Amino acid sequence: MRFRTFVILAVVALIASSLSTLSTGAGQHKRPGRQNEDLISGEWDTFLTPEGSGDDIPLTLKLKLDRDKVTGAFESDHLGSGDVKDGSWAENKLNLSFEMSHGLIMLTGELKQGKLAGKFDAGHMQGTWQAKKKIN
Repeated sequence: MRFRTFVILAVVALIASSLSTLSTGAGQHKRPGRQNEDLISGEWDTFLTPEGSGDDIPLTLKLKLDRDKVTGAFESDHLGSGDVKDGSWAENKLNLSFEMSHGLIMLTGELKQGKLAGKFDAGHMQGTWQAKKKIN
């Protein structure tokens, strides 16, 4: 009789444990939220607009996001080419720098409606920039 009572209690405990797991959602696979979506990786047509100048400087940014770190490269007929340094992405804000033929340039900006825009500082030259992602 004791063995039978023990088995019944064990089965009840297993059933209760299973129901508890199901009700809390443990073990279920959930899709990641939009906040984890990679909106930065890819090629971006970018234009720098120096203060006091109506001339845009075109360049291509090739970015790769790994968690909150941004790596990649840039290419420009006017500025040369090279690698992205010190890139970061958090809360829809991008910060990065790269070494160009005229020295270091730092970009800060935000992603709004699928476009990046912000300010740049190249020491001897400051201004705004904007970028639109290339569609492949």
